[in-house]
Amino acid sequence: MRRFKLKEVCKFLSGAFFVTAGASWYFAIIHLPIPFFGTVMTPKFLGIRGCMHFVFFLVSFYFGYLKRQNVGKS
Repeated sequence: MRRFKLKEVCKFLSGAFFVTAGASWYFAIIHLPIPFFGTVMTPKFLGIRGCMHFVFFLVSFYFGYLKRQNVGKS
């Protein structure tokens, strides 16, 4: 079984959250509802979703790139 490093997973997630935040904000700004499995994501919902994903981006960016690992401490 392969083990994944949390730091590398957070790096990947930071990029994914950044892209989805930008796309959600773009669709919210141009007032374009997005169909999703029989429902519709309204522009207001997309704006809120963009804000949430931007917060997730900041958290995963911090843990993926900025936080130092504790090396050699017992």
